[in-house]
Amino acid sequence: MTETRFQLLMHRYIAGEISPEEWAELSAMISSGRYDPLLQQLIADTYEAAEATGDMPAEKRQELLNRILTADPAPAYPSPRLQWRITRRWWAAAAVLAVLATSVIYFTRQQPPAAAPPLATVKSSPLKSNDVLPGSDKATLTLSDGSTVTLGAAGHQVIREKNTAIRRVNGQLQYKNGGAGETISYNTLATPRGGQYRLLLPDGTAVWLNAASSLRYPVAFTGNERKVELTGEAYFEVASNAAKPFRIHAGSQLIEVLGTHFNVNAYADEPEMKTSLLEGAVKVGSTVLQPGEQAHVTRNGNITVTRGGNIADAVAWKEGFFVFRNDNLQTVMREIARWYDVTVVYQPNINNSQQFSGRIDRSLTLAQVLSGLAATKAHFNIENDRNVVILP
Repeated sequence: MTETRFQLLMHRYIAGEISPEEWAELSAMISSGRYDPLLQQLIADTYEAAEATGDMPAEKRQELLNRILTADPAPAYPSPRLQWRITRRWWAAAAVLAVLATSVIYFTRQQPPAAAPPLATVKSSPLKSNDVLPGSDKATLTLSDGSTVTLGAAGHQVIREKNTAIRRVNGQLQYKNGGAGETISYNTLATPRGGQYRLLLPDGTAVWLNAASSLRYPVAFTGNERKVELTGEAYFEVASNAAKPFRIHAGSQLIEVLGTHFNVNAYADEPEMKTSLLEGAVKVGSTVLQPGEQAHVTRNGNITVTRGGNIADAVAWKEGFFVFRNDNLQTVMREIARWYDVTVVYQPNINNSQQFSGRIDRSLTLAQVLSGLAATKAHFNIENDRNVVILP
């Protein structure tokens, strides 16, 4: 019965007759992975039919085959509590569906049926010339004398900063303290929109810097504290040193730790600063957090602490994912815009009350990400000048 239902929904999709409710049911079936054999059989049947009838030229059949092969699904990442998942498996299957639909349309010489809203962008986005690739490991290092060094993902490099040797090793900047000088020298690591980078400070503290962020820090920690300045977002794994607390200035807030794992989101365009604690203890202003707690600091300095949510969501970006939980459209698009380095343009009468919940792989292209959001009845258009226009 279930297999028959899956096949029915597949044929309704290809015919352009699937309803939004049926599409939601079909996409859930695809995401589960249980119907891969049926999906693969439909791929084979479609390709063989095109070859047997001769209605599709050989070059088109090869293009179809190439698109199917490059859409080979990878294992989905488990996310049992989320309303939907947007992972490589889902996108691969969606791409295959798009290929099947367009190929059937081609060799039956029929007018294209009205596409189901969730796949309207998936069908064409992989081939768009104005699609935007995801961000990557890239940053700019500003040395104490004001000179700058452009950092990429691959390769090795040694940079000298007075008594300190700085090594760039495959997307990570590593400091090795050669002894403090007479004056304290500061470096700044800054990521652009569409960039991220890792940093190992001279005390052994590891930092992951998200897109459009910067960290200013001394090349050697002297005195009785370790102090850095953050804009944007970063995840910290602070080396323990009870005699020398680690302090982060983020906007108007001071965060103090001894040795802990936590995330700070302090983007200027966000309505509040969020500090999320995974391990240890951290103090935000005068408020001490415990593991699993998150401090929310408003622009006027009010602090509230929440507990009981999924604290791992705050560091999902570090693991290569966007995670949204009942977030409105503008919140979602701010995060996407930073990672893909695009400008978002809202047309009048946009419904910003719609909420989004889900997990999206940050290695997908922008068109693929927007295709998933389109499944929720939002409408997007990518323009050639890296503008994303949101339509009502």
